[in-house]
Amino acid sequence: MRSSSRPLVRRQSQMSDNFTKNPVNAAAAFACIADGMRLALSKECRAYVIIPVLINILLLTLGGYTAFVLVKQVIMSLADYLPEFLLFLLYLLSILAALLIIFLCCYFFSTVASIIASPFYGLLADQAEKALNGTASEDSGIMGVIKDIPRCLKREFQKQCFFLPRAVLCLIVSCIPVVNLISPVPWFMLGSWMGCLQYVDYAYDNHKIPFKIMRNDLKTAVLPTYLMGAVIALCMAVPVLNIIVPPCAVCAGTKYYLELRKAAGSNLQATE
Repeated sequence: MRSSSRPLVRRQSQMSDNFTKNPVNAAAAFACIADGMRLALSKECRAYVIIPVLINILLLTLGGYTAFVLVKQVIMSLADYLPEFLLFLLYLLSILAALLIIFLCCYFFSTVASIIASPFYGLLADQAEKALNGTASEDSGIMGVIKDIPRCLKREFQKQCFFLPRAVLCLIVSCIPVVNLISPVPWFMLGSWMGCLQYVDYAYDNHKIPFKIMRNDLKTAVLPTYLMGAVIALCMAVPVLNIIVPPCAVCAGTKYYLELRKAAGSNLQATE
């Protein structure tokens, strides 16, 4: 066991050196986004996009309706306590509540949808990789999806463990007077990084490459990772558009995974 792990460590070290010599550039990141949109609409991947999109529509509808009903009840209850000359505040509160609903739905929708649809996104990433270079992971197909559900959920938990501590730090910065003026910057940087990490990871997970190695790979291409993630995050913030963005982002992330492998000059497939 120990002897087999040493060659793996050496190959990973060599891979990092290759990344340094052959980094993925920003143009490649934008090309991955364009190819991701094309792949998601192609006949090879179209059937694998339907289920995630239906899940997204269902979650967005249920979440939006529930949030609307709850906020409406809160506003109507406030009307009983406000004097007549302050009733105009209800209109302002209604506008703010609508904006809050949109923001919360876009944020929590992407998180919950990614967790629930992760097995299907893994299948879509596998099909996208097959369409791109004719290869796929060993555990492909519906049975592979069912078998890998526990591993997919574990992977999503790892992503949340990576995101939440950093989100808490950004929240703390947002609560500090004066310093909070720059708080949108770390929030945007975190959202951009997660936007890329979230959707690139499905291809890595299909090949059972550990989460830590995937993070290290992204660190070797910081600017392209931020650019790709920023585009995905901005699109995810647009209502309705965020329904179809995730499948496109999965396909784009798969192409980005292949670019990282190509830049490394290695076909290394690490096992957990």
